Amino acid sequence: MSSAPFDATLDLAPRPSVRALTILFWLHAGILALLLLAMRPGFGMALLALAVAGSWFWLRRHPVFGFGPRALVRLTWHPGTTWTLHEAGGKRHEAELEGSTRVHDALIVLNFQLKSGGTRSRALLGDELEPEPLRRLRARLRAAQGGGA
Repeated sequence: MSSAPFDATLDLAPRPSVRALTILFWLHAGILALLLLAMRPGFGMALLALAVAGSWFWLRRHPVFGFGPRALVRLTWHPGTTWTLHEAGGKRHEAELEGSTRVHDALIVLNFQLKSGGTRSRALLGDELEPEPLRRLRARLRAAQGGGA
């Protein structure tokens, strides 16, 4: 049986994640630095460096981190298992949380199955929401997953 705080609607409006951009930048910079140390200059190194650059350009504006028209900019968790998702481009979806959702102290990955078909995901690294709504989301997700950490 759920308690009263978990019976209320939880409305979240996450911002794009600057923390995710910072982590992704340093991850890609580290990979490039390791390439310089591990390989001889030439076609192979240039090809791998191009692949790393392509990865950076693709990930730095990815919807999962809150960027672009498909980014989830408002998440409403209704009592029970139903969510309403709002994309930056104006689309609205009814969805349910998938079992592959992960909750950790430093990262929450929300995976949704849309009732109209398809999936959407949103990663929360902690800088997208104020501390109190983030704490309430984490508590509800852990309770919904059976209390696991």
